Amino acid sequence: MELRPACRAAGIGVVSISEHVGPARAHRAVPTLSARLVVGLGAPLEVDYDGQTLRTQAVVAGLLRPGLATPVTTLLPRQPTAYAELSASAMRRLIGMPLSEVDAGGVIADAVLPWVSSMCEELAELPAGRREAVLRIRLLDQLNRAGYDTTADHALRALDLIRAGRGTASVDDLADDVHLSARRLREVMRRSLGVTPKFASRVARLECAVHRAGTGATSWAQVAAESGYHDQSHLVREFRDLMNTTPTGWLAEEGRNLQGRQRPARRAWER
Repeated sequence: MELRPACRAAGIGVVSISEHVGPARAHRAVPTLSARLVVGLGAPLEVDYDGQTLRTQAVVAGLLRPGLATPVTTLLPRQPTAYAELSASAMRRLIGMPLSEVDAGGVIADAVLPWVSSMCEELAELPAGRREAVLRIRLLDQLNRAGYDTTADHALRALDLIRAGRGTASVDDLADDVHLSARRLREVMRRSLGVTPKFASRVARLECAVHRAGTGATSWAQVAAESGYHDQSHLVREFRDLMNTTPTGWLAEEGRNLQGRQRPARRAWER
C-alpha cells in the first residue's frame, strides 16, 4: 500500500513540515476532534493553555476541554515544526492511555512516547524534503507495534459519528447507533475521551465552520447557516467560547494560512 493511503487507514491525517517566516507571532489552534503530535526541530515549542505555558521539544495534544479556549502556540522566526494529526483511536494506541488524561494543551511527548526524542533528532538532520515521509513512516511503525485496545470502542465510534455528521446528530441518535443509553454514552465518552457527546458536537460544528471559511463560503452568515448554527450570532458566541476570539478576529490572525483556497471579498467577512 502506498504511504499516504496507509496513513489514512491507520488514523494518521494531515502531516506537515513548516517553518515560520517573519517575527514571532501567536498561532491559535482550531478546535478539532483529532489528537496531535507537534515536534519542534529547532527551538523548543511554547504552548499557552488554561493560564499555563508548556515549553518542550515535542508535545502530544488531545481534545479540547469544556470551559477552556483552544491553545495558543508562539511561532518563532525560522523555527521548523513537524505536525501530525491523529485520530483519537490512533493516539490512544500510541500513548497507551485514555485521551481523557491528555487535553488540548498537551503533555511533554517524552512522557508518553519515549521514542519521540530520537525521532526529533532524525528529522532535524534530514533534508527538508524528506522529513514528512519519514515522519509518516515512523508513526506507522509505532502504530503497527501498538496493540489494539477495544475498551473505548463505543466512545471512539460515537466520536467518529459526531465528526462525520458535523455535530448535528442528537445524543439519543448517537446512543442508538452505538447501542447504548444516552446516559451510558455520556459516561463512557467522559471517562475515555474527557468530553461529552454534546461538547464534542460543539467542537465538530466549529471545526466545520472554520473549514467552510476557507473553502468557498462568501460570508460568516453563510458559514453559520451551513455549519449547523441557529444564526451568525450563535457562531460568534461559539468562537468566543471555544477560541477566545471572534470569527473576524480569527480570520485576521490566520487568513495567511488560507492561501491557495478560495477567499471572498473582505467586506463580506466584516459583517
